[in-house]
Amino acid sequence: MQSLWMVVAAMFLSLYGVCVKYAGIEGIGSWEMLFFRSIFGVVVFYILMRMKGQGPATKYPWAHMTRSLAGTFAILAGMYAISHLNLGLAQTLNYTSPLFVGSWVAFSSMLHHDRVNWGLMLMVIIGFIGVIILLGPTISPSEYYASAVGLAGGFLIAVATTYVKKLGSYKEPEARIIFYLVLVGSVCGLAGTLVTGGFHSWTTKAALFILGLCVFSTLGQLTLTMAFSRGNLVLSSSLQYTVILFSTIFGEVIFNEPVTLPIVTGMIVIVVAGILSSYFVRKENKAKQKASVQTKTA
Repeated sequence: MQSLWMVVAAMFLSLYGVCVKYAGIEGIGSWEMLFFRSIFGVVVFYILMRMKGQGPATKYPWAHMTRSLAGTFAILAGMYAISHLNLGLAQTLNYTSPLFVGSWVAFSSMLHHDRVNWGLMLMVIIGFIGVIILLGPTISPSEYYASAVGLAGGFLIAVATTYVKKLGSYKEPEARIIFYLVLVGSVCGLAGTLVTGGFHSWTTKAALFILGLCVFSTLGQLTLTMAFSRGNLVLSSSLQYTVILFSTIFGEVIFNEPVTLPIVTGMIVIVVAGILSSYFVRKENKAKQKASVQTKTA
């Protein structure tokens, strides 16, 4: 039952997407949104660290830096895509990260002349066909750049996830990992905002949407972490795709965004391929760990 926290996380993250889109309509740029989301997180996760008797000191600064930079630009890319594309479409592109992870695992196997997991290869190919189905007939030329940014966000999430797992193997606390992400995000967001023209004057609506995206993103991050740390990993990984369902519903109901057959077909193909890619990647990693243990025992 703990895995059901992922459905709660998906709802929060979908509401976060709604606030991002509204903030964009109010004229707030992606860099500015990144700064306020991140500085809010700095306060929250620093307090959480201190409550758990933890501090920011770490033995792995470069791993944190790599994870945080990848995660920060993934967040920025996601915000930009949400601001310029249909909400459900943007969230789907954001969740292509398992396809990029699968691509890397398959490529690494071929590079090292290991046994190729053809099931994984097939899922990766099918997943990217889903991306073509989703984007091909549904976006206009003016949306090509935003779509490419959304896909780049999916790739960066894959990089960030890899380093989160590495930091987890180093026994780094979850609150510290997230703290460094939002700290780097604050610095990058501030720098980007100043370079691109400075902070905007807010309307009351804009202020409410900024507050909403800060609160919902933080609650989403917390409940997502709870689902992965307390629940079944396979079930939690599968349930995280409900964010696409919620976002698509919100997009149609709130923003009157059309849900066409190619969009639905592409989303389903990407979700199924993503879930099965994650399964094959975990299976591949377990097989390698088992082989490593057998080699050491021998």
